[in-house]
Amino acid sequence: MDDLTRFIDSLNLVLGTSRGSHPLLIRSTAILRALNGEDISDVARDTNLPRYHLSRWVSAVRSEGFYQWLGKVRPDERRLRRARQGIAQMMLGSLAEEHFETLAADSLKGEFTVKDDRVGRTDTDYRLMDHSGRQVCRFNIKFHGTLFREAHEYVGLDPDDCFALATYKIHAALRRQEEERLPYVFLIVSVPAVPRAALEEVIPDQLVWLSAVTNRAIEEGIVTHLLGQPSSEDVRRKVQGGEFRVLSARRAYVLLRDQLFARVHALRVPRFTNTFGRADINMHFSLRQEMIPFREFLGLLATTGVQGISVRLERGEV
Repeated sequence: MDDLTRFIDSLNLVLGTSRGSHPLLIRSTAILRALNGEDISDVARDTNLPRYHLSRWVSAVRSEGFYQWLGKVRPDERRLRRARQGIAQMMLGSLAEEHFETLAADSLKGEFTVKDDRVGRTDTDYRLMDHSGRQVCRFNIKFHGTLFREAHEYVGLDPDDCFALATYKIHAALRRQEEERLPYVFLIVSVPAVPRAALEEVIPDQLVWLSAVTNRAIEEGIVTHLLGQPSSEDVRRKVQGGEFRVLSARRAYVLLRDQLFARVHALRVPRFTNTFGRADINMHFSLRQEMIPFREFLGLLATTGVQGISVRLERGEV
């Protein structure tokens, strides 16, 4: 029952305004009440849960344990480590999106707007729209905080000028662009002062455990809760000071094709997957030489118009 109580306390901490209506919290609280001796019929009536299901859940927790009822296994150290990394990465991603929304509100005047497209958590975060509601391009936000210390040795770039992007993401972005005939643009904000590891250290163990035994929706609640704490303000200020740079899917593909062996060092490392395990096979780009600042992108959009920027994005010139 200790894990069940821990689960309920953790959910109460992160769910905020949805606390009273979240199915997991309603069910787990009802189970705890029944385990503590309350009549199952009374608990079922109070919570509007089917008595049959509640009875089965209570029996399952009694006989097989909390994790079996939840459909999970007790997380080991590896799973907890991955959960901690995932929360930190989501926090950085959320701060980058927050920064972009502020930047877009300040930079786009009149003719263009940004449409939020994050609901489905697909490969598109925002869409740039013109004054008539037509799509100009799609944006995928990327946060860059951890430097590749051996960048100069492996890919010929300075660590603070090197951004790694998984090759499969480049392929998927270009395929999406070709399917929908809409330019696909990566927007990268580089903030080396905020590596993911720095955030990992301050995430409470209780919330790491909760992430390891739940799902993406609860993880998003954890991230929202953590970003609402005063301890996140210093990180937020650092991210808001970062500059966004533009890399179109076409340009990423052209550079990948032309510099495959120079910039994808995994291809030159014997038994790469054996040595680095789950690591992605990355293409490495120069932030300063192969991308342009977002403000310069907006300048091109203003001077060349939608058609002009679309041509440049499709040709891989931007």
